[in-house]
Amino acid sequence: AMLSHEVSKLYGEDGLPENTININFLGHAGQSFGAFLAHGVVLNLEGDSNDYVGKGLSGGIISVRPPRDSSFQSHENIIVGNV
Repeated sequence: AMLSHEVSKLYGEDGLPENTININFLGHAGQSFGAFLAHGVVLNLEGDSNDYVGKGLSGGIISVRPPRDSSFQSHENIIVGNV
């Protein structure tokens, strides 16, 4: 939310051009990962996350995928949300 706040202060509600800021994460993301994410910001998470991912999404892009070395099938398991 802090990054998106700064983006909106500088660039208004239109945000940045697509894929201007691209950030990669590895591991476990907490609740509300990518909340209120502004247009032009991309968050890529290799891991899993709690609930409310992308809450109030405002044009940004969030991708979550299981770790490369995981032994489970992602389509048969939950990687975002509470279980």
